Amino acid sequence: MLAMFLFLGGWFFKDASTGYRKENQVFFLNLAFAKAATMFQQSQQEGLLTDAAWRDIASSQTVDCGDDDSLIPASVSLPMPWPQELHDSALLAKGQTAAWEAFTERMQWDRKAPEKLHEASSIREQWYFAYGLSALACYTLFILLRTMRRRLCIDRGVLITQDGHKVPVADLTRLDLRKWVTKGLAFAYYPQNTGKEGRIRIDGLTYGGFQKEQGEPAEALMRELRAHFTGEIIEYASEETVAEPSPP
Repeated sequence: MLAMFLFLGGWFFKDASTGYRKENQVFFLNLAFAKAATMFQQSQQEGLLTDAAWRDIASSQTVDCGDDDSLIPASVSLPMPWPQELHDSALLAKGQTAAWEAFTERMQWDRKAPEKLHEASSIREQWYFAYGLSALACYTLFILLRTMRRRLCIDRGVLITQDGHKVPVADLTRLDLRKWVTKGLAFAYYPQNTGKEGRIRIDGLTYGGFQKEQGEPAEALMRELRAHFTGEIIEYASEETVAEPSPP
């Protein structure tokens, strides 16, 4: 869970801080290439167009990035001039696609441009997700660190709980194992000086686990507990242990 929250939180943070703005920059640049191709065709139709004349036209043009500067990376200087590929009349004569592919290859970008613009509201949503997942990651890390410090063990016939409370196994009166097989949970009960019955929660998944590669620490703990336990054991009887009723 911690790894998942960190990965997703980092993903949304990247999109909110730079990812969406970078895609918007590519989106606006792609529109500029479409505009340049149209202008180039119109200039050709109007008469003889020399390389020098087109360079003069292209050098006076800038990429239209809209009215909201926050939608593109802060590192981009505005106004953004047309890329050098749009100054090359021979390249534009091959078409918009050829010019765009030459530009993206030089920039080492993906040739496929974003199909839509990421509005400010979309960028804010990414921040919200990033903050929320970061909070969940911090909470999960807190629970993980808190759990890692906990120990549950049996030392010389004494059950030591995660809180450091020591209860002799001989003092335990009941051992509830009905959830041990299905959920890895067991509960041990013992009398207290106040007259009330105390309960110890044994979570096999938290205290050791059941992985065979690690020797199944939870099962080892339970075997040791049962070896010293003399009280009542509550567990579900399997079908094999249920005796068939004798015929009348």
